[in-house]
Amino acid sequence: MLALAGVPLGLGFRFLDPTAEAPAGALGPLVVGELGDTEAAARVADGAAVVTYEWEGVPADTARSLESRGATVLPPPGALDVAQDRVAEKTLFRRLGIATPDFAPVDDRAGLDDAVHAIDLPAVLKTRRGGYDGKGQRVLTKSGDLGDAWRELGGRPLILEQLVPFERELSVLAVRGRDGATAYWPLVENEHRDGILRTSRAPAAGAAEGTQA
Repeated sequence: MLALAGVPLGLGFRFLDPTAEAPAGALGPLVVGELGDTEAAARVADGAAVVTYEWEGVPADTARSLESRGATVLPPPGALDVAQDRVAEKTLFRRLGIATPDFAPVDDRAGLDDAVHAIDLPAVLKTRRGGYDGKGQRVLTKSGDLGDAWRELGGRPLILEQLVPFERELSVLAVRGRDGATAYWPLVENEHRDGILRTSRAPAAGAAEGTQA
C-alpha cells in the first residue's frame, strides 16, 4: 500500500515477501524470503534511503539487524517491540497519559485468578502477542468461564483486560515525518461482526470536529 502511494511520487521500492507471487512484485524488485531472514532483509535494504514495514508482525530482531548494519529503519525496532506485546503497549499508553482499560499480565493459572480479583468481570483474556480478528481471546463474564478460557489460551503469556462497552469503534491514520511534521486523515468507523472487521467507512458519520482533532 505504501508503494501504491509512493510510486506516483517518483519513489522506488524493493520488497521482502515469503511468496514469489506477492502483488508487491508488480511495483518493484521482490526478494523472496521469510520476514525473519536477516540476509534476505539485508538484500532488500542495500542502498535504500529508508527501510520500513506495513505490518507490525515483522520480527523486531530483523529490524534491529538492519539497523546494526547501518540502515535507517523507521519506525524504529523499539516501536515493533511495543506494538507486538499488549502489556508493553498499554504500559506505554499509560505512561503517555493515554487512557486504557484496566489490565493485568497473566503468566499462569493462579495469575488469572489474581487478575480477575483485581479487575473483576466481565473481562477479556487475550494472548499478549499475535491474535487478530477475534482469535487468541476469550470474553469472561462469570467465574465458570475461567477454566475453559485457560485450557484454550493457557501456556503462553496472556493479558486480562477490563471489558469496555462501546457504541462504535473509530480509528485514525496519522503520520509523522522525519522533520517532525505531522498529518492525519479523516476518522474511520469500523464495523465488526463475530470479532472480525467487516467494513471500514471513511469519513466516520457524525464525528465532531473536536473528536477528529
